[in-house]
Parts: sequence; structure tokens; C-alpha cells
Amino acid sequence: MKIGIFTAMEKEAASFLQEDAVKETVGAFTLYKFMLGKHSAVLCCPPSVGEIAASAACQLLITKYNVDCILNFGVVGALTPKASVQSFVYVKDVVHYDMDVSLADGFPVGKYGCFDDVAVQCDKSLLNKALHFNNLPAVRCASADKFVGTVEGKTDLNIKFGADICDMESAGILFACRFNNVPCLLVKCISDSLTDGFEEYCNNVHNACKGFFTFAEQLANNM
Repeated sequence: MKIGIFTAMEKEAASFLQEDAVKETVGAFTLYKFMLGKHSAVLCCPPSVGEIAASAACQLLITKYNVDCILNFGVVGALTPKASVQSFVYVKDVVHYDMDVSLADGFPVGKYGCFDDVAVQCDKSLLNKALHFNNLPAVRCASADKFVGTVEGKTDLNIKFGADICDMESAGILFACRFNNVPCLLVKCISDSLTDGFEEYCNNVHNACKGFFTFAEQLANNM
């Protein structure tokens, strides 16, 4: 199996960059090839954060590198008091909450005509394998090109969309994979709590990313 790995930022990719990783560049994207457990892997780092860069990176992994699945590792903000900082969660579905064609098509905010619901499901088979390996919470992610750093903003996403976490790339990853019929698994580590914002994120982001490679390697060995 060839596994594609996407991280939105270099700090999220750091633990994957072992000495034997082979680096190459395609356009503005930096990629690293290495072994992940018993599988070959290629990790893509985009030139920017955000949904568009994430979607383009995943399309590159699918089209050029013919990956069989994509694993995403990234940090997220918590939208409820239940989630503890530096804990891991899986994403079961994603709401792209700044999608709004309600005045044109009458769809609810976040709804795409090509999907059945506002919340777009992640691949259930891959998620079930991950849950069998490590029975973490499987949560809903609210995703858009916006850093949400206030209690009011986070609470609003939880109330409107029933989301538990938020980030800036999950919609781009999931939609690219859904459009190409490639399964993906989104694994997130919480960097900032409901009541804190950017300062807490800065204090926790590096520690939150440290365990990504170990988690990915153990997961790959169970796939």
C-alpha cells in the first residue's frame, strides 16, 4: 500500500522527517518519501495553510503519486469544554461552514449540492480500522479559512453545526478525497481549548505535533 500523508504546516510534518526521508519538489509543494511501518509513504507540505492549498496538495498526492489513501495529521481548536488540550481525536465528518449559497439555491449554510448533508462523512472503513487500533473519540470538525480564537466564535460553531473541533484544512482534504474516491483519515490533536485562543495555540502546538509520526507508524502497521 502507498500512503499519502498531508500536513498543513511544517511544524506538523517535523516528526515525519526522518534521516532516510527523500525530499523532492513539485511546483511550490515539498514532498518527502519514506517507509511508514510496512508501507511506502509520501508526505506533502503545501506552500500555505488553508483549504485551497490542502485540496491541491491532496490532489497532487492522488494524481502524481497514486496513493491508496491519505492520512492527515494536524492541530485543531476545541469547541466544547469536554476536549482536553494535547489529546487526540479522529474526525467522523466535516462541515465547511463558510460555504453559503443560501440566497442562490436555498441550501442551508455549509451545504454542497453534491453531498447529502451539511456534514460530509469521512471514510467509514478506514475510520473503523483506526478505531479498532486506538479507540479515540470520533468527532465533527468545522472547517474554513479562518482561525477561530474566541470563546464566542467557538461556541457559535458548536451551536450552529454541532461541531466539536475546528481547523483550516479538513474540508479541502476530505472533499478532494471524496471527489477522487480515495479514502482518507483525519487525525487531530487539540492545541487550544474552548476558553483560550492564539496564545494557548502557540504554547502547545509543538508538543501537540510530536507524536504524529509514532501514531502514524502504529496505525499503518494495523492497516
